[in-house]
Parts: sequence; structure tokens; C-alpha cells
Amino acid sequence: MKNIFRAFILLAFLANNAEPSDEVLIPAGEFLMGTDQGTPAERPEHKVWLDDYYLDRFEVSNQNYEAFDPSFQRSSASSCDHCPVTRISWHEAQAYCQSLNRRLPTEAEWEKARRGPVENSGASGSQETARTSLPVNAGASAVDTLPANGYGIHHLAGNVWEWLNDWHDESYYRKSPVKNPLGPLKGFRKSVRGGSWYNSIWYTQPGMRFQLAPHVKLNSLGFRCAH
Repeated sequence: MKNIFRAFILLAFLANNAEPSDEVLIPAGEFLMGTDQGTPAERPEHKVWLDDYYLDRFEVSNQNYEAFDPSFQRSSASSCDHCPVTRISWHEAQAYCQSLNRRLPTEAEWEKARRGPVENSGASGSQETARTSLPVNAGASAVDTLPANGYGIHHLAGNVWEWLNDWHDESYYRKSPVKNPLGPLKGFRKSVRGGSWYNSIWYTQPGMRFQLAPHVKLNSLGFRCAH
């Protein structure tokens, strides 16, 4: 009996002291995507249903990316081991994710995660702490610097922009499917979200859309993976 009790205590200790997984399960369900107060590309606010999916808890770090590409040279603006990897093209980001049997998240997946659980899923989104409006030379911070949002995900607002899987189309919301939208089949620019440490808080809004050519590499642009 004592051995059973000791085993129970050990299991409880391990559970309470376990390291969190590097990814978070976002449950299936409906949320409001876009905003009627934004630019034409962000309108209209509309309902979207997503099946459940996993999203990385943190932005991909320099240390993790270098395990995939040892020849990678870190950006001076994001140089610590646990700082987000930056100066990565869309193709390089996707290749990293695919090496782990993952992929870049869709715009819909990213926005649902950014808005947080259903109680925070309105147009204003979750009240996540954002690392923004700092001097350019402040640079990015470690991927776990600020508290997580309601889903347990860090830095969806600020720190660095994040590459997404979708091609960008300003009119896509007016014709996108209600269930599991994947974005246009083709395009010239890829979607990015989240803002960075030197952008204003405006760029971190959940529904704010931006885009860049897939070959672009910036000191303030990183990524995370999904599956």
C-alpha cells in the first residue's frame, strides 16, 4: 500500500513539474475572423470553422533552426540562442517546418490562436501582452519573454513578424470558404502577421493583415510551425 502511495506522489510531482510541450492543441470550433473596422483586405468580419490543429508554443529559435541548418548566420537584431530566428525566407521557413513533418500555419489558424479562447474571440481579440513600439536597435527578445495568451502561446503580438502559409489576396475574405480556409491557390506575396518590436501596437491587432514576397528576409521576420 505504501508503494502505491509513493508512486501516486511521484506521478503528481512529475505532472506538476513537467516542462510544457513545445506545441499547443487548438480545439476545433468557430471564431470571428477579420474586422469591419480595418482596411478593405481585412473586411468583412466573418465566421470561420477550423478543425483542431497544433501550433508551436514559441517562435522558432536560433538554436532550433541551427540544428536544421548549421551554416545559418544569426541576425545581429536577434542573436541569442533563444531569440527568434530571423532573416529567413518563406521557402526556408516552410522547409524547416516540413523537416519536422509540420508546415507553416494558415492565416485562419494564426488568427484564431492570436484571438485566444472563445471568450476573447471578438473583434478586439485576446488581451495579449505585446512587445512593440521600441527603438529599432532594441532587437528581438527571447521567445518566452512575455506571458502566454489564453491558449498558452507566446509572442503572437509583437517581437517579430511571422510567415504564414497563405498567398495574400486582398479580396479573399469575400469569397473564402467557411470551413478550414487555406488561402488562394496562387499569388505573388505571402501573408505575414503579428508585428514586431519596433512597429506600433496597431500592427499587432488580431485581424491586421500584411504581406511580403516569399524571398524577402528581414531582421524582424520569423515564423512558427503548425500541423
